[in-house]
Amino acid sequence: MESALPALAVQTLDILTVEQIKAAYARHEPIAYADPMMARTELPLQQTFYPFGFPLQVFTNSEEVLAAAKESWHGFRPLFDTEPVRFHVGVTEGGSAECPPAPISRVREHLCSQIADGENFAISDAARFFSNIWLAQSTLAHRGYLRYFLLESCAMFHLAARHSIGIHAACVESDGNGILICGDSGAGKSTLAYGCARAGWTYITDDASFLVIGRDDSLVVGNSRQVRFRPSAEALFPELQARPILQRAQIGKPSIEWNIAPLAHFSTSFSSLVKHVVFLDRREGVSAELVSLPQEVAKAFILQRGIGIPEIADLQTAAVDRLLDRGVFELRYTDLDWAIERLTRLVKEGQ
Repeated sequence: MESALPALAVQTLDILTVEQIKAAYARHEPIAYADPMMARTELPLQQTFYPFGFPLQVFTNSEEVLAAAKESWHGFRPLFDTEPVRFHVGVTEGGSAECPPAPISRVREHLCSQIADGENFAISDAARFFSNIWLAQSTLAHRGYLRYFLLESCAMFHLAARHSIGIHAACVESDGNGILICGDSGAGKSTLAYGCARAGWTYITDDASFLVIGRDDSLVVGNSRQVRFRPSAEALFPELQARPILQRAQIGKPSIEWNIAPLAHFSTSFSSLVKHVVFLDRREGVSAELVSLPQEVAKAFILQRGIGIPEIADLQTAAVDRLLDRGVFELRYTDLDWAIERLTRLVKEGQ
């Protein structure tokens, strides 16, 4: 899509001298302020989205930015009545035809910086519910990069810093009982979550679960519209064999990405009340069993990713304690069908 609005030229106007201001005043002319840092640049386009159910307003000068945001967040509906996060996304002229590098991210208290290069970067302030994002016009050609590294990443920062704690976990639900499936990268979270969905479970998310804080229950929200697999998943699920293998965000690791929301035989939801937490261990040679895992191990795994601002750290810890109070399990297995059956027994029997 080509934007009807031009990209912004980087301002190089000099600051006005006293004599220039006096001359303009004497001629009754409006004084045109220089704006070399683009602090007063107009961003005339606006649209509100609801990533993970939270309101987010995008202000920009590019229709392509709004189209990218819609691609990321269409289908989400309002779930929480919170102060909207504001994104100011300015697009400037020029840039390299090559995809920018992955941004370097740093967080300290309520601030997050994501710097790819001098033309593509984001600064987010969780205390002000605000992100300032600048892009070169050429970056718009790499929509997966724009969505994953800037729009979605900034939204997740605000969500994890103010309203929740992000957990590296998948989430599925059966008979109203949510199960959080935790583990290291490559542990099989996406594979097991998708396998459960194929077996009739409700699918919530594959690897990014957000535990909402300040509640009496353990509500998790996620993106139920898509699932990402490693290419090796083709051996387990024949329906993946015809799907293209892509580089995540155009420069990341290869993956198979599938929007499963339109599939009539899949049950999906953006949220679930979690009743059980299960960590995965599918190393070769392990005996198939479900065993208890120390709560402190699970708590350390979850809290190590916490990036909340200091004033909500206690709320995040309390939410994690509440989540883990029912007990934590480790699922040891090598056979996917056995693992799905064992989780079904956990839901029905509680152990």
